[in-house]
Amino acid sequence: MIDDVTPRNRFSSFSPVFPVRDLRRALAHYASLGFKVEPYTDGDGYGFAERDEVSLHLSRDEGHGPGADHEHVGTAYLHVEDADALYDEWARPGVGGLTCRVGDTPYKLREGSHVDPDGNLIRFGSPMPGRPGARLRAHLETRYGITVDAMSELDLGVWRVGRADGPDWVARWFPARRPSEAVAGDAAILRYLAAHEFPAERCAADEPVSVLHGRSLLVTEWAGPVPRQQRRDAIRAAGGLSHLGALLGRLHTLDTTPTASAGGIGTGDEAVARPGGAWHHLADGLPSAEIAAAGRMLAEAAPLIPDAERTAFDALRAEVAALDAAEGLPEGLIHPDFVLANVVATPGVMVLVDWAGAGRGPRLWSLAFLLYAEAAKEPRRAGAVLLGYREHVTLEAEELDRLGAVARARPLIIRAWSVCMGQVTPTHAMTAASQTKALTEMIAARVRAALTGR
Repeated sequence: MIDDVTPRNRFSSFSPVFPVRDLRRALAHYASLGFKVEPYTDGDGYGFAERDEVSLHLSRDEGHGPGADHEHVGTAYLHVEDADALYDEWARPGVGGLTCRVGDTPYKLREGSHVDPDGNLIRFGSPMPGRPGARLRAHLETRYGITVDAMSELDLGVWRVGRADGPDWVARWFPARRPSEAVAGDAAILRYLAAHEFPAERCAADEPVSVLHGRSLLVTEWAGPVPRQQRRDAIRAAGGLSHLGALLGRLHTLDTTPTASAGGIGTGDEAVARPGGAWHHLADGLPSAEIAAAGRMLAEAAPLIPDAERTAFDALRAEVAALDAAEGLPEGLIHPDFVLANVVATPGVMVLVDWAGAGRGPRLWSLAFLLYAEAAKEPRRAGAVLLGYREHVTLEAEELDRLGAVARARPLIIRAWSVCMGQVTPTHAMTAASQTKALTEMIAARVRAALTGR
């Protein structure tokens, strides 16, 4: 008997084809995601993106993209070894598109997603046993001899550690790009603040900094907040915005003179003398380092910007390059992000958290951002902040002259970040920047009038 059954055909690979409106820009985008890219020919109609054993085909189709009748143009699922590590890689400023945070799913995968500038969706996932919470839990129990009964993620890289044998902790697990020396400096500043009875989070152990999978980890005590619905009343009871301004003024009067120590910066009181003030998501160091990092971020994102947005994008780059970093102004110990979002309202006390990147820098940098953050909600709120701040600090004439320009800096950097993350267009960022300029000029005028009567 003759067997006429055709042998089963073996598949060798499977490559999704994503439609794109601009092949050159799409190839640049996938190169920023770590793919090796190349066009099919010298033309601009078709190209390839390959990484490890995975390949994508990119095909020019000007009729597709975000805003089409369906939510996503093309969709693919990517199985990876570590979804959290891929999120860290693809969520970098300058990559473009939109990378959504990773989370656990009912189908036992740790999953995130990325939408490219043309609206194509890549969902990516890895097995849940490798999730960061399990790694952190095992590390903390081994290193500190504690018993952990719950891990809950508060923010990206920030975890509440529920202990069965004592008060809860907070674990801050920083990206690999942040040096361990910088995190050690954070811890030293927290010890300094504790010694001066400043209401900040406290280190949770004698050696609060460790390294897990090449990333530094800082553990602090959990500052138990009041229930969310009671937060506003608790802040008012603790003194409100005026007290918050007074806390900032008090911080700026603490001594930042380096002290002699064989251990060097980061081991004691001398850590407060390190350059600080930069937003640690971009840089460590002075505000000038933050502005420079924002400029580099925009330069890296330039190949991904559509031609229709080029004029607005170039204007945004020029605005960032011209920002006032408050150089040469009076300095003090500054928190890079001294705003209500980093206040934990405990019964009777406002506790400031997230001191990454704190150090010696121009005091106007942090005051200006706090004034902006509150005035953006309601202009009179900035007056309450200033009232408390004046209890400790008298601003100098040059600080008053440059307040408006300095206040524009952080909001513009955040908008540049949003552009590079694919969350807003350069045109939207520049429109918002114009509105911010008007607000910061108003803030500066009101502060000057309050302090000088003119």
